[in-house]
Amino acid sequence: MADGTRRRLGEVEAGDFVITRTGDPAEVQAVHEQGELDTVRIRTASGREVVAAPDHPFWTTGGWVKAGDLTVEDVVANVLCAATVADGTETTDEFRLAGYLVGDGCTSNQVTFTGGDPAVLDDFRATCDRLGHRYTTRPNSARSSLIRVSDLKPWLRETGLLDKTAGTKRVPEFVYRGDTWQVSAFLAAYFACDGTVSRRGRDRYDVVIEFYSVSRGLLEDTQHLLLRLGIQSRLKLERGRFQGRPHESWRLSITSQDDAARFVERVSPIGQRGERLREWAPRRDRFDEALAPDRVVSVEPAGLHECRCLTVAGDHTFTVNDLVVHNTTLANIVAAELGTGIRTTSGPVIERSGDLAAILTGLAEGDVLFIDEIHRIAKPAEELLYSAMEDFRVDVVVGKGPGATAIPLDVEPFTLVGATTRAGLLSGPMRDRFGFVAHLDFYSPADLDALLHRSARILGVPITPEGAAEIAGRSRGTPRIANRLLRRVRDYAEVRGDGIVDEQTAKAALTVYDVDQLGLDRLDRAVLRALVDSFRGGPVGLSTLAVAVGEQSDTVEEMCEPFLVRAGLLARTPRGRVATDAGWRHLGRTPPEGRPGMPQQPDLFARDEDSSP
Repeated sequence: MADGTRRRLGEVEAGDFVITRTGDPAEVQAVHEQGELDTVRIRTASGREVVAAPDHPFWTTGGWVKAGDLTVEDVVANVLCAATVADGTETTDEFRLAGYLVGDGCTSNQVTFTGGDPAVLDDFRATCDRLGHRYTTRPNSARSSLIRVSDLKPWLRETGLLDKTAGTKRVPEFVYRGDTWQVSAFLAAYFACDGTVSRRGRDRYDVVIEFYSVSRGLLEDTQHLLLRLGIQSRLKLERGRFQGRPHESWRLSITSQDDAARFVERVSPIGQRGERLREWAPRRDRFDEALAPDRVVSVEPAGLHECRCLTVAGDHTFTVNDLVVHNTTLANIVAAELGTGIRTTSGPVIERSGDLAAILTGLAEGDVLFIDEIHRIAKPAEELLYSAMEDFRVDVVVGKGPGATAIPLDVEPFTLVGATTRAGLLSGPMRDRFGFVAHLDFYSPADLDALLHRSARILGVPITPEGAAEIAGRSRGTPRIANRLLRRVRDYAEVRGDGIVDEQTAKAALTVYDVDQLGLDRLDRAVLRALVDSFRGGPVGLSTLAVAVGEQSDTVEEMCEPFLVRAGLLARTPRGRVATDAGWRHLGRTPPEGRPGMPQQPDLFARDEDSSP
């Protein structure tokens, strides 16, 4: 995430900020539930693992490649030196203290730290002094000392370090929210405890830096923190025997001399190991790249998993376990199937024809151009797009007035994908030039029922089939609304119920939130009630109806009418809005005789029986 923390993909919501391929933060615009899919497990040379849907694109040295098409010949990308925004409140000394306790600290019965390096022991005591913690020191063995710290348990409990054993230790959550200097302070203290440095690389003079631990999670966290400083490392399993029994531990190695040099520069290790590193002074030849290569070592089937994807602003990329991936929108699936690259933009961004010409001339052969909200593209740019779609050529005007010259530029053959929720605003010539037009329909109650069961598993909420059906029936055929209602019903169930989302709990919760059996909210019912009670079913004009409910006309037209019309509760006529029979009955009223809301037109040529000729 942009604040430096790590979060499971299922916990990411629209509005959050994630790290993109460039290392910069970008906003999550939408979260897409893809359902239960067959997946593949990707392992890389650095020890990272990712489970992904086969069609999810990964950034490689050869461009975007679907997860299912990755091979051991491919090299994927890690983001170096991500531009996270530190927002932690802890001091740098607290980061250093956490590094010491994660390494050689005991945080169960008594809080102690054991070490044999005098410089490290002195630094630990100085850190405690600056933080105001009392301590006592006594010999632990012939070569080590033990420092017992007082009044530290409340801080350990707050940071999640209390009562951790060697196999369960992890990097505390607050460390992720630190800035570069604070992360360096943590790593320097941790390396002074569990790190080693030697000369046993490919060249006898190569410097090898390593961390050892029985906790794989701890070294995975450390690997991620090192990458934030631009340092690549490799995680490996070590098997051996300890006291006559099989024993497993993990080793995190930094073998590249460029990475070793960056470690010395940015981590500033403490004690004898730090002095040895600075003395050996590994060379550094690498420039400051934004991405680091990570070779794929295996791609294996991983069975059925619940999958989701994000729509991210900007370049539409984000990182999963530090690996760069792309949105799996329909346009990306098209690009992945074609085996080509994709360029993503939006209609409001293209204000001039020159903007579009620059994008088109930058496309490679076969690339996919995805234009979101294509109905908002500027008219001159739209007309320029016609010649590009038909003749793969654009004319760029250079100069002004009589001296202006049109320069024809060739465009490589490309695939155009446009997305819009207002297809009627597209001009006829634009619509006619698309070879295929797809329409995304609303979800059926059965589909929403399956989606709610999946979302409930992700949220850890017990849900009954009746409870899911009740929420699905009030979700207007929209997954986003279904997930929102599920979260609100979960809150109600946890506070006023037994935590289980069943039919009765769902009904009670949705009553509290003013969502009725058809999914109508307060404003929907206000519009329908005003139409029936105040105007006897209509017809009535939109502006008059909006005034009756105290809202703007466009609010009623955009937010309320589409669903009311789709549900058959309201009809639009040339004379205005009218309530249907179903609308009357939904409010518990009896519809008038004849056509609903429409007065009967008298027969002008009928003769009154009492009248004379």
